[in-house]
Amino acid sequence: QKLNHKAMNIARVVTLSAVVFGLASSHSLCTFPDLLRYDRATTNLDGTVSISATPALLLSSGDWITVAWENTGVPSTSDWVGVFTPPVDGSIDLRHHAPVKYQYANFSGSYMNTGVGSLRFQMINMRGDMIVGFFTGGSTNPVLLAVSDVIQFQNYNEPLQGHLVLSDDPTEIILIWVTQEVNKPQVLWGTQSNAYTSVKTASSSTYNAGDMCGSPATDFSFLDPGMLHQVTMDNLEPGQKYYYVFGDTFGFSQEFSFTASPITSPGSTVRVVVYGDMGNGQVDDSLQIMTAQQPALNTTNLISSQIDQTDLVLHIGDISYARGYASVWEEFFHQIQPIAARVPYMVCIGNHERDFPNSGSYYNGTDSNGECGVPYEKRFPMPTPAQDQPWFGFDFGSVHFVLMSTEHRFDNGSAQLQYLDDHLSTVDRSKTPWLIFAGHRPMYIDSTNWALPDGDQPVALLLRAYVEPLLKKYGVDVAFWGHHHSYQRSCPVFGYQCTERATTHIVVGMGGQGLSQNIDAIKPDWLVALDDQHWGFSRFTANATTLVFEYVRDDDGQVHDTIVLTK
Repeated sequence: QKLNHKAMNIARVVTLSAVVFGLASSHSLCTFPDLLRYDRATTNLDGTVSISATPALLLSSGDWITVAWENTGVPSTSDWVGVFTPPVDGSIDLRHHAPVKYQYANFSGSYMNTGVGSLRFQMINMRGDMIVGFFTGGSTNPVLLAVSDVIQFQNYNEPLQGHLVLSDDPTEIILIWVTQEVNKPQVLWGTQSNAYTSVKTASSSTYNAGDMCGSPATDFSFLDPGMLHQVTMDNLEPGQKYYYVFGDTFGFSQEFSFTASPITSPGSTVRVVVYGDMGNGQVDDSLQIMTAQQPALNTTNLISSQIDQTDLVLHIGDISYARGYASVWEEFFHQIQPIAARVPYMVCIGNHERDFPNSGSYYNGTDSNGECGVPYEKRFPMPTPAQDQPWFGFDFGSVHFVLMSTEHRFDNGSAQLQYLDDHLSTVDRSKTPWLIFAGHRPMYIDSTNWALPDGDQPVALLLRAYVEPLLKKYGVDVAFWGHHHSYQRSCPVFGYQCTERATTHIVVGMGGQGLSQNIDAIKPDWLVALDDQHWGFSRFTANATTLVFEYVRDDDGQVHDTIVLTK
């Protein structure tokens, strides 16, 4: 039967709050949180199997190698090839060291007939030597039979992962990048290509395994993140295009450009891309321990092709899907750099960045695999009130954005709910007529997941109980959500009823992760549009009086849903 929202009483909300806030998630801790059984790994390097990786020296991140092998004995569909960094004493210790990526040997077309094969892998510079191993026994009983010679990058201080985020000041923009060491990191910028008139030295920081809270993030999947450099480019002219490079004494990046934030004014037109739950895909079709999100490549490629028509990107949770495997963050930033080095890339925290038992997260699931928000916060310095308080707001042209964390407490008396109320009360609608809200887990969702404590519907019920009154009180125009990997759009709705001048809720969790198709057989009255069959992204253009929203599918690049809101 349809949910009768008005019939819900306070006792039910309180009961659900106690369950969500007080009990552990149904997700259980396990020693090996993926399919690869590290505990069963053995080594048998008898010299029979031969494996090579060429070239042995790579000039820049993103270069490719060819891995070839022979003399493997009787070929098996369980044979596989894995890439690791860094080598351990010139070899691989699978019991304490997760692969960066891998592929089954039978993906080489002739392997099952000849025992000879080859594969190509794209290599991302992770500031350390790499090595390739040949294994048999699949993922359940892996046996290392051979290792390649070491593969090196020419420059482990190659400036990489450049990405832009906004600060509290619209005349500023923050740049973050990574190298192995600190060697006077700087950014140079100006209004003409290759003619830089400003220079600024970055501050540098890092994090280590001890900063996180559990396995596998703290042990066999940890990878030194290098030095994260952060610098604020300031005194920017609104709407002015700037060119910049970043680096240090070991070398500088290629030239990138960005356009400074527009004036905070109803007269500013802005173009914003919004999606969630994207993750990282592999251009070489290799596999990752925590499953690569291949459709994410289509999403990023399509957005990148339209980057000149984009002013801002908002990624609302479940960012890289690293889930404790640090190398995935490296791959993810390589993937998004064509976008994030051109426009500000603002993010909202999701369950796969934050949740872990007894770590202070709202839910006690293991979804972050021990990261507990640390890589997320270090790599994406959002304008939040404090560490591990990932809620904030910012102006951008004619729009004010407010982002919450659905992974922290938002019930009565919580620091977050008080912040949201206080912050929303300060929004000047004469300057930013459009008010956009966002969070990861949705407030309105067509889903059959009623599992306690953190299923879609129990969480949506709590969000409607505690946060929805603020959306009505302050006249929020649109609320974006993710988590459910589908596209869904509501009518203007409040209290589960379509209502004029209420908030339109849009779920945009179709960025790249496997699609969610657990749709209720009975359509909710508030649901206007639904697509659980395609990946894509959303975008909107807003000016003083009109907001035009569009849902774009990856498969054809076409608009498949649109709404126009007016003031």
